[in-house]
Amino acid sequence: MQLQVIRPDNSKHRFMRGMLAHKLIQRGLSFDQAYQISKDARSYFQQQSEVTTESLMSSVDELIVARYGQEVLKGLNSELFPSGKQISVYRRNTSAPFSKGLLTQSITSSGVKPEEAYQIAFNMETDLMKQGIFRISKKKLFEEVYKTISKKYNPKIAQLYKLASRINELDKPLIIYIGGASGTGKSVIATFLAGRMGINKITGTDTIREIMRLVFKKDLLPTLHNSSAKAGVAMPKTLDRSDRLIGGFCLQSQQVSVGVKAVVDRAVKENTSMIIEGVHLLPYMQQIQKEGTKRAYHIPITLSLLNEKHHKDRFFERGKNNELRKIDPLLRSFENIRIIHEFWTSESENFEIEVVDNEDLDETTNTMTQLIINTLQEQVKSTLPSKS
Repeated sequence: MQLQVIRPDNSKHRFMRGMLAHKLIQRGLSFDQAYQISKDARSYFQQQSEVTTESLMSSVDELIVARYGQEVLKGLNSELFPSGKQISVYRRNTSAPFSKGLLTQSITSSGVKPEEAYQIAFNMETDLMKQGIFRISKKKLFEEVYKTISKKYNPKIAQLYKLASRINELDKPLIIYIGGASGTGKSVIATFLAGRMGINKITGTDTIREIMRLVFKKDLLPTLHNSSAKAGVAMPKTLDRSDRLIGGFCLQSQQVSVGVKAVVDRAVKENTSMIIEGVHLLPYMQQIQKEGTKRAYHIPITLSLLNEKHHKDRFFERGKNNELRKIDPLLRSFENIRIIHEFWTSESENFEIEVVDNEDLDETTNTMTQLIINTLQEQVKSTLPSKS
């Protein structure tokens, strides 16, 4: 039997546990508490076909007291179904619904822990509703969040939030390059960073290389058609193994750089921020170090795994989680992958490209977020006219 909820205007809608949980979270319950009470409510009304919102709200309050006590109920907002109103955030001629998720995302970009960032966003929405504010400018919302972060954390965190929350308003696109040897976690970190920083576009050099392979046949560019760990196969056999590998890898990377440049040029033309990750980025990362911020804010970072055993273990994990990614060829080529890894880290140090050791996913994500925002802050400052 499907329970129907009767609104004050006599309209009806299906009872949905997720919707009730969301309302309870708005009242002040934690995520786990809200879903538990929603589950309790569904069981409580399982023999009924209809219930009014007034009766549902009264019963929910009783369920909260029964499970969590009277003190928890006293600390909640009183209305379960306030008025159906939603906070609208506007900027110039456009507006969008207030989103705790998007606000949390921009706050975490400054280095605030995700759970703390969500609490700030939640409290902000609750405070606005309590004040009867259902329309707020993006600028005003930013100022309120900025004040909260300034009080709760140090001024540096507040300044980082100030910049991170306005990435989409920069005068030039932000392009983040995540390079390194195979198996260092580039694609995973790129995905995490994109979500945290509100960047919608991610491209991998493996994808660029695959497209280029369709255009340039193997007899024309044989190095392009080998994996990076086997790039030395097409090189002169007079060279020793390591020199052949690095020579072939550099040649392959130079070839892929043509495609990388095309992708970056398109992003600059469209003023679109993006993340590019891949093993082939080294030549282009070295090149943009010289270019500076004329066309975009470029931030190159190299990922490493200094512990060789942990690096090897990553390939075992990758094979377990994705049957399409064959593990044996990677492990057979592991010695070559480590040679490329050492070359990557050495060249990065020579060209003053930041190297981050990716032992822990959360720690690496936080470190790189801070590094990106700090570097971006310096680059933005360098483009501002100097005060005379």
